[in-house]
Amino acid sequence: MQNLEGSKSLKQTDNKVLSILMFIILFVSMGQSVYWQSMPIIGREFGFSEVQINSLISISAAMFIIFTPYWGKLSDKIGRKTVLIMGLSGYVLSTLFFCFFVSYGLSGYFSGLSLLLILLLARMLNSALGAASRPATGAYVADITSDEDRSAGMGKFGAANNIGTIAGPVLVGSLIGINLFSVDIQNFGLLTPLLIMSFIMFAAIIFAFVFLPTTPTRTLEDAPLSRPVLDKNLKYLLAIGVIIFTSFAIFQSVTAYYLQDRFLLSLNETAKSTALVLGSMAAMSIVSQLTIVQSFKGSPLRLIWWSIPFFLASSIVIVFSYNFNWVLIGMSLMGLGMGLASPGYTASASLNADKNNQGAAVGLAMIAPGVGFALGPLLSGFLYQANLTFPFLFTIPLFLIASFLIFQLEEKSFQ
Repeated sequence: MQNLEGSKSLKQTDNKVLSILMFIILFVSMGQSVYWQSMPIIGREFGFSEVQINSLISISAAMFIIFTPYWGKLSDKIGRKTVLIMGLSGYVLSTLFFCFFVSYGLSGYFSGLSLLLILLLARMLNSALGAASRPATGAYVADITSDEDRSAGMGKFGAANNIGTIAGPVLVGSLIGINLFSVDIQNFGLLTPLLIMSFIMFAAIIFAFVFLPTTPTRTLEDAPLSRPVLDKNLKYLLAIGVIIFTSFAIFQSVTAYYLQDRFLLSLNETAKSTALVLGSMAAMSIVSQLTIVQSFKGSPLRLIWWSIPFFLASSIVIVFSYNFNWVLIGMSLMGLGMGLASPGYTASASLNADKNNQGAAVGLAMIAPGVGFALGPLLSGFLYQANLTFPFLFTIPLFLIASFLIFQLEEKSFQ
């Protein structure tokens, strides 16, 4: 009876920690999506080309690739909470740094190449420091969920991520252009969403410090021999992840341009339309994560397999869309697919490592989104300049390659 009560207490504690983590990852995702939607608008205000703007995103994402594995391993050594707070603090400081130099650019102190390089430095700093949050929270979830419930746990993690993805564009669409701080700089209102996001992220730091336990609630037993983190199965999985996240990044990075140019929208109309499209995509992702994923008990790799038809349909619908509603449907299909693929991918990586290497495993798994968000915007910038639909057409063969790799991995019994 005592063991049963102890088990219930552990379960309740784990659920409490999971709920706290969901709020924190919501803020983290919200902060990233605010950047994603603000960058094209700020970039076009300074007269930067699509390639230049997307290069800012791609190069900063490369910093995410470099630093994520380091932060994941560090969280195994010094604890998830410490690394998470470091990541959140890094976001706040680097965002204020970014806003400071954008304001100088708006005032005319910097322009052209010098401004571009300064903003690149600020974004690289943001990615390098902010990269700590993802592996720390992902490993936290892995610590407090059983193997059987890992996909469901990662599904809740993904749902919180997508709620943040909805909230970010809504924040930008509602506040961009509004000078809430009464700063006497023309178009300073472009920075309002980023500044508000810094205050929200500061609140997340306090929230994490006060409510998160210092160590995971489930004690990890020392294993005499740790299973290698980067084995052949994980290499296959990383390749699949790179393809999916590159395609997803292509979609996200050209959405604002596509809507503005295809339907001849103003900057304010573009911000609001992009918020609606990306919000719908994230909402459908939440639907699949809180329904299909939560009731799913099989191999998480199967979730990635199920996502491919949604991805292919999304690309085809957007390529042949003739009005805004069809773009909305296409992006919603992408959201349904990502709602399955993202938790399936993270859970598969987590189950491929032993308990002592969860931070390292999730850190390595996060390389794929990093590579995707480095390659995707860079590729989409060149493709978009050739033709508005080329970025979406380019993803179709990528999804077909991903399906082939998933089949190969299933043949290797990655269960």
